[in-house]
Amino acid sequence: MVLDWREIALDPGFLREPGSGASRLVVWRPVESPNGSPLWERIAGAPGEVIVLAGLASVSATLLRARQRSRGFVGRLIGRFDEARGKRTLVLPDGETVEQEGERITDCLLACVQDPAGQLDEERVRSQWPNARAYRRLGSGLFLVEGCLPRDSQATDPELPPVDGHPRRQAEQALIEARNRGDHAVEATAMADLGVILLNEGRPRDAVGLLEQALTMAGPLGDAARAGDIASNLALALLYVQQPGRARPLLEQEMARARTAGDLPAEKLVAERLGLVASATGDPRGALNWFERALALTRRVGDRHQEANLLWLQAIQLAELNQRDDAIARGQEAVTLFTTLGKPQAAAYGVYLQKYRMGLFDGPPLPAPTGPGDFLGGSLVAGAMAAVPAPAAAQAPSSPTQGTTGPGLLRMALSAARSAGQFAGSGFKTTPPELQRRRIETCASCEHHTAVRCKVCGCFTAAKSRLLHESCPLGKWPG
Repeated sequence: MVLDWREIALDPGFLREPGSGASRLVVWRPVESPNGSPLWERIAGAPGEVIVLAGLASVSATLLRARQRSRGFVGRLIGRFDEARGKRTLVLPDGETVEQEGERITDCLLACVQDPAGQLDEERVRSQWPNARAYRRLGSGLFLVEGCLPRDSQATDPELPPVDGHPRRQAEQALIEARNRGDHAVEATAMADLGVILLNEGRPRDAVGLLEQALTMAGPLGDAARAGDIASNLALALLYVQQPGRARPLLEQEMARARTAGDLPAEKLVAERLGLVASATGDPRGALNWFERALALTRRVGDRHQEANLLWLQAIQLAELNQRDDAIARGQEAVTLFTTLGKPQAAAYGVYLQKYRMGLFDGPPLPAPTGPGDFLGGSLVAGAMAAVPAPAAAQAPSSPTQGTTGPGLLRMALSAARSAGQFAGSGFKTTPPELQRRRIETCASCEHHTAVRCKVCGCFTAAKSRLLHESCPLGKWPG
């Protein structure tokens, strides 16, 4: 999408810089100064296409401050002194001269509504970029958002993500850079990364829209593996919005590609997701078969975290089939493996398995996190089962005073475990910076890495690499 920035209305007091035109917005505005000397801010958007995400258009921007010289002899004297020190001199649109103060701020973006006549409030901007440093209204439909992109000084190697970068910031920056270069392949992958992030943030409908855009862009590129990864994640998002009928053909097509190409990591994920489709359509036997197949592939690949997830998903299907002893045994295998791996999910699964074993019941499931949080990595697919409604018989309470029992109780563990796994990072040992950087460098050179996430396990690399107990599913770096 390309905006005509001349149509964007600004609040009073702004001066548009000559030459900014339709493709770029560059404006100056006066701000209050503590010592009374006139102070200005220059806000400059990057030229070219903008990102459209959840109905808001955005483009990266920079911000700098400059002070206007006082007139007369003192002003000329200060001006000569500043020039001798190498301070940058700028000219306002009205012809006045100003001197830059401080460093240029590069981690900003301009956010606006797509309709030039539309309205935008701070609450909506905050919901889209909740971790930003500051939000400033520039017009009825335009905001400057500070602190929402990686700073230039952090990008020590342009091919590597910042060690402490948030996945959303990395993906947004990758999308901006890809569009500026005209690299449609990287652009499609970055859009897919953003879609997966939105899914983790509890915004599946927005994720579906973004992943559909990414798949449309990837189709003509002739890169079947890239399109397959996007299609598989779109299918997962469709499961979250309870559209398994749309998800199935996407997964079947990707399964055929993965088999032909011998792509075991992709095949294991697709097999798991086809199991989720079967479960969502009331076919526990079919789901169990797909999960068993996925388990065999996962063990060949060596992804032990997904192995534990699959064991638990099988326990749910066995419970659906009233095979109680087998469900308990498979659930215990999952808990044991999660414990061995040092995963925070182990405690939550153990509690719910014990309740199931004792025939107890529980209240409503814990909601999955809806904020961006701090993604700690791990399989992103297990939560889909919590989003898929269980068969009515499994959901029905045994009495009006009781809550969920049986298979529904085991499903509830997925929401509880996801909450624990997503936000428990502060309680675990973190890697030394040098070790973390080596991990990220290893991921950056891997064919299964998108620059933000691992396609084998679904983890966000910058977050997962921080945790000492985490490991690469292919064994390229140990925990």
